[in-house]
Amino acid sequence: MLVFGIRYLNGFVAADAAGHARRVEWPPHPGRVYMALAAAHFETGADQAERDALLWLERLEAPQINAAGHSERAMVTQYVPVNDKPGDAGKPPTATIQSAPQLARDRQPRSFARAWLEDDTVYYSWPSAEPTVAVRRALEGLCAKVTRVGHSTSMVQMWVASDAPRTPDWVPDGRNGTLQMRVAGAGLLEELERRYARRTRPRIPTYAPYAGPTRGAATVSAQGSAFELYPLIVAFEREEGPYPFLDLCAVFSVAERMREAVISQTNGLPERIRSLLSGHRADGGSLPDPHLALLPLAFVGHPHADGRILGMALTLPSSVSLDERRVALQAIARVRQLLLGPLGVWSVVPPQTGSLAWNLRAEAWTAYPDGATHWATVTPVVFDRHPKSSDRARYQMEVADMIATACVRIGLPEPRNVAVTSVSRHAGAPPSFAFPRLRRKDGGERRHTHAMLEFGRPVCGPISIGAGRFCGYGFCRPLSRRQETRS
Repeated sequence: MLVFGIRYLNGFVAADAAGHARRVEWPPHPGRVYMALAAAHFETGADQAERDALLWLERLEAPQINAAGHSERAMVTQYVPVNDKPGDAGKPPTATIQSAPQLARDRQPRSFARAWLEDDTVYYSWPSAEPTVAVRRALEGLCAKVTRVGHSTSMVQMWVASDAPRTPDWVPDGRNGTLQMRVAGAGLLEELERRYARRTRPRIPTYAPYAGPTRGAATVSAQGSAFELYPLIVAFEREEGPYPFLDLCAVFSVAERMREAVISQTNGLPERIRSLLSGHRADGGSLPDPHLALLPLAFVGHPHADGRILGMALTLPSSVSLDERRVALQAIARVRQLLLGPLGVWSVVPPQTGSLAWNLRAEAWTAYPDGATHWATVTPVVFDRHPKSSDRARYQMEVADMIATACVRIGLPEPRNVAVTSVSRHAGAPPSFAFPRLRRKDGGERRHTHAMLEFGRPVCGPISIGAGRFCGYGFCRPLSRRQETRS
């Protein structure tokens, strides 16, 4: 058994939740603890025995966590002096001038999310892990070097404990998990080493669902779809090309190039993972089961929205095991660039969590955890089959039934009402006729349409329906209360 103990010496935690600069991350995610250990390793000589211990640690299952409750403090803006500036050529440095009592140094506003802790000690335990004597000794040395977990004011004492003191409060649970936590995975240490050498912000692409003290009972009442609640989100930045941004109508081309880039990172991986990411069996046939879906995160739903693609959510089926998910997301995270031909060259980067745009946040598209009853498409739903009716009213009813069936196909209840329309309810999303039609295997074109969905009870996304659901078509977003009343 392996157990880490962490005591917060000041009685509070200061750590921003990923993607939420004004919310505290509690309990501290196992990935954050791993990064603290890795930082101690990098900053104290990078001993080989420590590196071997970290490589061993990153391959373990997600740990159990003992963490008591917390009370978030009100956000307070503080003004922090900037660093000393070097002098220009032929001039003295400005540090002395800036430090003069009569002159105020430049200051920048900073806000830090903090919370008081009911118990200042947290435990992370791996009941089935059995480290060797050398690994345990190296981990003990690393723990002794860790001085903070999170912000620099989150001063801690960390050690290898003999046992956790009580039943865990949080356990990995792929079925009833209500909180997604970042966790370590194979290959993370090498990625952190590269980013440490380049002095760039580290990121952890792998999440694991955790069930809290209630083990998920009645914590999330909204039903989810066949896709996982917490997808991997990436942002796009232009490197070169004629266009300043990617238009939502180009979603199919962008999604297909992204999938090809992901597949190029799967050499040597198990066939199950390759099929999960490509959507095809080893013999080249289409995978009948759900697989990786690439969903566009666009600037929509705002009066000034223009429909540009800000990034992409890459979501796996919710039935995928934690081990499969970890390996798949590591392959996805290795994609750094998209070559889009006439659309140019684009970098694939992690979103800047400190000022994350609303449209790049998972909850904007999933309505997690409370769910929503009213949803509308951002990209049109592609028909599974060609409607046969020539009468317009019957045609629309046939299409509505087709869309309702598509919702059931991805694990959702049948909608109470489906409204078929040529325009999206979300401002900024192009009309359906502006999107290129997808083609069948025989070369024929598939029709598509926008739609509004009303469920009898709240549901969570991601909701992506229809024949193009794995390549960005049929992607829905919840409607706000104001949009519901106007629909």
